[in-house]
Amino acid sequence: MTAATLELPPGFRFHPTDEELVLHYLCRKCTSQPIAVPIIAEVDLYKFDPWDLPGMALYGEKEWYFFTPRDRKYPNGSRPNRAAGRGYWKATGADKPIGQPKTAGIKKALVFYAGKAPKGEKTNWIMHEYRLAEVDRSVRKKNSLRLDDWVLCRIHNKKGTIEKQGQHLSVRKANSTEISEEDEKKSVVMLPPPPAPSSATGTMNDYVYFDTSDSVPRLHTDSSCSEHVVSPEFTCEVQSNPYNYLDSTMDIPFASQFQGNHQMSPLQDMFMYLQKPF
Repeated sequence: MTAATLELPPGFRFHPTDEELVLHYLCRKCTSQPIAVPIIAEVDLYKFDPWDLPGMALYGEKEWYFFTPRDRKYPNGSRPNRAAGRGYWKATGADKPIGQPKTAGIKKALVFYAGKAPKGEKTNWIMHEYRLAEVDRSVRKKNSLRLDDWVLCRIHNKKGTIEKQGQHLSVRKANSTEISEEDEKKSVVMLPPPPAPSSATGTMNDYVYFDTSDSVPRLHTDSSCSEHVVSPEFTCEVQSNPYNYLDSTMDIPFASQFQGNHQMSPLQDMFMYLQKPF
């Protein structure tokens, strides 16, 4: 039977409540009682991807209903096998009892994940599964994986469209590409040009300078005091032997040049013309 052979009246809409689905459809299906309008198709939906199911339904615009069997995940267990098509259904939230005052069925919500568990990608496809309560689900036949002959499922997409996983992945891939390009732009930092390399050899002005108000030279140091006046005794010692002064007080690149060259050094020449303070 197809949707065209149902001959539904104009304006017909199928929006049953949870209790109506369990009492008037699922219970009658499990007990082999006739249903007035066979509007729910029989499909083993665990063999298909959710976006392929709307085309198999007898009726539905944004929600589609199916009767489907459930199999066991393990031969002697009671857990259902949730693998379906190219992914799997994953339960979410707590089970909801249906029926008052006695519970007639159980409602479970599931989300479809594309890919292999447990690293599948979540999609927008949702399934509400209705099963009968207080049903013997023990192994009835040897080597049989059948857990339930029939459960009732309602399928819908949160976006209200028949969205395939390929489209879903392409949109996410495009978004991730845009985000990565923005991150690359943000990660580019304009660094200042590197400082010019300092000369391997210093000049005498880097260490000794004269002030017109001073009678003796001053030396640059790295201590907290910016200036130190050379004492007269120190001046005499430097004047008498400038090479010892360089060896003991200064670790500078051009010291070796003064030690290896017998010509008169600039430092020695400078102190020879200083006026002796004593």
